[in-house]
Amino acid sequence: MYRLAKKMVYDQDVVADIVQEIFLYYYEKMQNEILVLNLKNWLLRAVVNKCTDYLNRKKKHTELTAIQELATEDNSFEKQNSNLTLRQAIKKLKPLEMKLVILYSEDYSYKEIAQIADIKFSSVGKTLSRALLKLKEILIKMKYEMY
Repeated sequence: MYRLAKKMVYDQDVVADIVQEIFLYYYEKMQNEILVLNLKNWLLRAVVNKCTDYLNRKKKHTELTAIQELATEDNSFEKQNSNLTLRQAIKKLKPLEMKLVILYSEDYSYKEIAQIADIKFSSVGKTLSRALLKLKEILIKMKYEMY
C-alpha cells in the first residue's frame, strides 16, 4: 500500500498519512461490523482513490511546480534525473491513465488492475496500451534519453 501510494504522491509524509487514514477507515468498518469481501483489492482501491483525491485537492490549490526528490538506493545524478523526468511525465497523464500505468509498473495482473481501478477487465489492455503510448510521446517531447 505504501509503495503504491508513494508512486502516486511522492511525498513520504502525505503517503504515511494516507495509509494511516485507510487503516483507520478499515478499523471503523470492522467496529461497525461491515464486511469487506476482498480485503487486498479493497485496500489497494482505497489507496488509489485517496491518492487521486489528494492530487486533485492539491492541483486545485497550488500549481505542481516541483516534485520532491526521493531517496534512491543509487544516488547517481543520472538516475535521479531520469526518475524525476519519468515522474513528471506520469503526472501529465489523466488520472485513470496514471492509475493504470502505476499499477502496471507494480506488476499487477490485468484482472487485479481492473478491480482496483474499477474498470471493465476487457478494457484494461487497450486503455493501458493507449496510456503507455501517451507516456512515450510525453517522454519524447521531454527529450527523455531513453527515447
